[in-house]
Amino acid sequence: MKKIFMLTAVFLLCVSAAHAAFLEVPIEGTIDGGLAEFVERNITEARAMRADGIIFHVDTPGGRLDSAVRIKELILSAKIPTIAYVDLNAISAGALITLACDSIYMATGASIGAATAVDLEGKKASEKVISFMRAQMRATAEARGRRPDVAEAMVDEDIAISGFTVKGKLLTLTYEEALKVGVSNGTVSGMSDILTRIGKPGTPVVTARINWAEKVVRFLTDPIVSSLLMSIGFLGLLIELKTPGFGLGGALAVVAFTLFFGSHYIVKLAGVGEILLLVGGLVLVLLEIFVFPGFGVAG
Repeated sequence: MKKIFMLTAVFLLCVSAAHAAFLEVPIEGTIDGGLAEFVERNITEARAMRADGIIFHVDTPGGRLDSAVRIKELILSAKIPTIAYVDLNAISAGALITLACDSIYMATGASIGAATAVDLEGKKASEKVISFMRAQMRATAEARGRRPDVAEAMVDEDIAISGFTVKGKLLTLTYEEALKVGVSNGTVSGMSDILTRIGKPGTPVVTARINWAEKVVRFLTDPIVSSLLMSIGFLGLLIELKTPGFGLGGALAVVAFTLFFGSHYIVKLAGVGEILLLVGGLVLVLLEIFVFPGFGVAG
């Protein structure tokens, strides 16, 4: 896998040798752990090819908060110019990623905001999580010289922005409103328009492509899929405990937990500690099945 990444970096370097280039990195669909890995790889490759900068092509309804925070941190520490091009939507966690970029350009009809944290059922998260997200949005806006109160209003409905939202309503800005409050640097018609506005007309743009391994990891770390894998794992364990020997339930549990923890370990959302706890738990359950009768202390 590393060999493939290196070959990609060499190819991009060759492309940029004759003429400097921008690297376009898509931020599309649900934000997950696999996307964070994809972004990290391409920031590294952009620096290796000495690109003029990275253009993050954003169209997302949001996703995992932990993955969005990691992507935000990667962008803030990228040590290369970063531009967000909001083609349609930068909603929820997507707004945090967008605010982390040096400059933001939005297409006609695009929107940004509604960044309060919710669970898988769409219900508002606890005040602890909301407070964390509010601080993340504020700190990111401050780091890029944007209005922190506007960023906070996207998370907290108790914050009102005169002329744009009232208390009790989350802030979501249209492309025109984002320009008025200084969130957006301009409204553009496409990638070539962005290059013209930043004084780099005609500069080549190389689009980053997600590889098959990253596609698999993105699928497995999707919030819905990962929750389903965990449910299947526990269901398999329950079936195994109620049936003699080692059968279908145990096999389902092993496969589901391996896919869940394996994919999360790859994207740094799970560490050795979590995996050791899982293995220890499975060993105790197996002892309960094969060594001790009934359901007791080990189980």
